[in-house]
Amino acid sequence: ETQSALELCRTKKNSMKENSQRQLQLLSEMSSWCLQDLGTKVNRKKIETLVTVHVHQRDIAQELMQLVRAKKIQDANDFEWLKQARFYWRPNAGDDVSKDGATVVSITDVDFNYQYEYLGSKERLVITPLTDKCYIAL
Repeated sequence: ETQSALELCRTKKNSMKENSQRQLQLLSEMSSWCLQDLGTKVNRKKIETLVTVHVHQRDIAQELMQLVRAKKIQDANDFEWLKQARFYWRPNAGDDVSKDGATVVSITDVDFNYQYEYLGSKERLVITPLTDKCYIAL
């Protein structure tokens, strides 16, 4: 959604604000799940990890919205957006598992096909500007 909002920000003045509001609504919904009985510890860990990651996404969306307002970025090709880890579904691409589409992970100007590696359901520490820099360096 942020990608689309950045692509529209030149022609649709409130696209980034609307995107930020959607991010907040989604975060609010996911946060409310943490107050419910989720059945298992694994489910709770998954939801808490999603909330942690989405807090970072909310922060990025708000930062980008401020940069657009200040006219420091103008579209989705700006480094402030490109430096984020972004995930795309490419229906016309194939990978080693299926020719029916591919999930592509992009960071800066590098694209990787996601190869369905199972990393488990792990707890997640907060994501900071320093961890963002580490992802770029790796």
